[in-house]
Amino acid sequence: MDVTLNKSFKEKAHEAYEALMDFYYVKSDQLFLENYVKRADDRDFSYLWPFSGVLSAVNALAKIKGQEEQYQNDLTRVLNELEYYRDETAKPVAYDSYIRKQGGGSKFYDDNQWLGLDFIEAYRTLGDEQYLHLAKEMFDFSISGWDEKLDGGIYWQEDNKTSKNTCSNGPAAVLAMKLYEETGDDRYMAWAIKILDWTKGLFDPDCGVYGDNFTLDGSFDKTTYTYNTGTIIHTNALLYKETKDKVYLDEALKLADNSLAHFTKQQSDDQIAFFPASPWFNVILFKGYLALYEADPQKNLTYINRMRENVIYAWEHARDQNGLFSPDWSGKTKVNEKHKWLLDQAPMVEFYALLTQFE
Repeated sequence: MDVTLNKSFKEKAHEAYEALMDFYYVKSDQLFLENYVKRADDRDFSYLWPFSGVLSAVNALAKIKGQEEQYQNDLTRVLNELEYYRDETAKPVAYDSYIRKQGGGSKFYDDNQWLGLDFIEAYRTLGDEQYLHLAKEMFDFSISGWDEKLDGGIYWQEDNKTSKNTCSNGPAAVLAMKLYEETGDDRYMAWAIKILDWTKGLFDPDCGVYGDNFTLDGSFDKTTYTYNTGTIIHTNALLYKETKDKVYLDEALKLADNSLAHFTKQQSDDQIAFFPASPWFNVILFKGYLALYEADPQKNLTYINRMRENVIYAWEHARDQNGLFSPDWSGKTKVNEKHKWLLDQAPMVEFYALLTQFE
């Protein structure tokens, strides 16, 4: 038997992080590659979205007991490197989709919301007020994307306002609730409820989870992704935790049940039912499950355990000779694919770090 199978989640988190740093980090430029091995059309460095995945992973590592100093130093370094994407001239200030010194890029509301959530976690870990201030900036940028077309909602992309997406509203609501937790400012809870209420229009009763977006002509793209339902579970769990209004708990539990029914698929030859081959989307859903458990620990662990089984299986079956992961956790496809995306690696680090904290 491969002795690595018996490693703790803490050891797996560290080993997966070491592989990520070995193959993606460009030390001379303090940035990351988009893919390893680089594709012919890759730019010099990663876009903001995969970079933010690394930030989330290091945030989770920095909460692991016994190695705080090492990982907190890494967290500070990654936060500093994020400045390559920051547009100080923007009003409100926000982060471009690519590094500014090579031309920058569009500003996506969801990209900046994910950063806001990581700034909150960095503030909680490091205790530095600047990160709480940055989280507030990200929220201000988020709601600058709200208007009354389609009766409300936040757009997806600042310079191409053609759709309002679950992914640009769900994380804004989570961010609002986390800012409420830190500040006690009722404005943030009011915004969380307002955003959540609008986003309910993107719920698809035919499948029991959230669709993707409305375009400005009112067309509903019903494509389902795990992270969209994950942020709505997360928001409802945080609202229940703060208000004790059972409406929010019931909604979160319903969506958690529906997400397992809709997203996990078991084929006849599979030992377990797998979530879709999208690790970063799945870790957002997992954080919704964790928030639900924290809000109501009396409920069973079915949701967390299902995801836990998946990432344990992925460690055994979906890694290549470099310790890099296929997005297909069953290991049936792409294990030895030449090009592996940074955003398929970072969430695996985060998963094992989050499971270390949870257990």
